[in-house]
Amino acid sequence: MDFLDPPPNIIIQPMQPGDVAEVVRVHLASFPGFFLTFLGNDFLSLLYKSIQSDPIGYVLVASCNGQIQGFVAGVAQQSGFYRRLIEKHKWKFAFASAWPVVKKPHIAPKLLMALQKPADVRDAAADACLMSIAVRPEAEGQGIGRQLFAALYREFSAFGVPAICLTTGRDANERANRFYQRLGFELTRCFFTPEGRALNEYVIQDSGTKLIFESRADNGWLH
Repeated sequence: MDFLDPPPNIIIQPMQPGDVAEVVRVHLASFPGFFLTFLGNDFLSLLYKSIQSDPIGYVLVASCNGQIQGFVAGVAQQSGFYRRLIEKHKWKFAFASAWPVVKKPHIAPKLLMALQKPADVRDAAADACLMSIAVRPEAEGQGIGRQLFAALYREFSAFGVPAICLTTGRDANERANRFYQRLGFELTRCFFTPEGRALNEYVIQDSGTKLIFESRADNGWLH
């Protein structure tokens, strides 16, 4: 799989402890109104730190002149990751989400299902998963999103991952779906969450297929 060189002055590297707050800010700016955004800074900080500290987790950041412009997060093995996440951090996540649940008690069942994710990964098209990718809104259109995925893809390939999957909203989400399709992802199925939200699942095989890059396709999205 071939990739273009990163845009000038862009450095992509693993997230460091001092980057977490900025990664959360990029997430909040990129995904207003999303469920994880509502759970707030503490929950998101714990989530991204947990991914990065896991043996098969990756959080990479794209920086320009010392400022983080975007990030990508993923795990090479979903099943093992979510099991360890719950075993190690379930009470921390419960504490981090306590205030959002107090403000909106009706989200408690959805939060519980999110923390029981291991029950869902059995149906996933691949064990490796692109969990989140986001680019600061003012930095869109520079190819940063594509290069972040390229860096994550190389990490997964080095780990021996044969395929990567992701899920994203099906409806009113054309730009995100088009972005993934241009990267080379193929739609494998559409399914519905218990709340009735339609999701598309995509997968990309590590088969030497060339990624398609178009500058207008660069956007950050959470699935």
